[in-house]
Amino acid sequence: MNLFQKNCIFTYDGTLEGFFTVVFRAFQGKLEPSAIISRRAGSQIPLGDIIYVETSDEEANRVKKGLIERSDQKNLRLVHVAFLSGQQETDMLLWRYMKKLFNTTPGEYYRNMLDEDVYELVQTARRVKREVHRFQGFIRFQETKDNMYAAAIDPDNDIVRLLAPHFKGRYPDRQWLIYDMRRKYGIWFDLQSLHEVTFDENAFDLHTGYIRQQARAINEDYYKTLWQHYYDAINIIERKNHRQMKAFMPKRYWKYLPEKNKR
Repeated sequence: MNLFQKNCIFTYDGTLEGFFTVVFRAFQGKLEPSAIISRRAGSQIPLGDIIYVETSDEEANRVKKGLIERSDQKNLRLVHVAFLSGQQETDMLLWRYMKKLFNTTPGEYYRNMLDEDVYELVQTARRVKREVHRFQGFIRFQETKDNMYAAAIDPDNDIVRLLAPHFKGRYPDRQWLIYDMRRKYGIWFDLQSLHEVTFDENAFDLHTGYIRQQARAINEDYYKTLWQHYYDAINIIERKNHRQMKAFMPKRYWKYLPEKNKR
């Protein structure tokens, strides 16, 4: 028997805590979402009964606690990673998953790979993790005049927060910024902590990802040219294999690579 009767549209702030608040309110009011829409994404909201949800840390934490009790801490991480796919349909996938999780015996449902929502959730998380792994090797930092290193990226998924711990461990002795050009925010490491930042104006060229000339270090153009010469030097024309190259480095990731961008 379905206890969730009234269909409605939920909107929230685009954070995981905001989404968990939506889950809490839906269960509390026995409401069935016909759509769950992030206000951060700027998507058009369809006609219908709209519920604007403001994030509640208390309510979100209750959902997190319940999720862990009915599965485990690792599964909470899986849900978080899948959520960062940033696709609108993922919100509804996660709602169906959470609804089943809270309406079945603890410790059983989330392991059932024969369930289509469990399977799709796992596959979504894998796609996000795969892109994180690729960008760990695709990011190219540029030096600024104030000795900070900055990189522009345009990933399919919302992965900046997942990339940050890797680069914090890799470059603990320098300030750096990784900026998502599509979602218009980045993560800055100040030698101590990670901070989420946004820019009012474009600090990077939208086409090349290069830092604006006035902020670029004097030798940065030289290093950019070195990247391009290095790529040309190891690129043996007679052994070129475009199919294999695109398999290891998909073309959609070439946009901000200096060795592929000679503008």
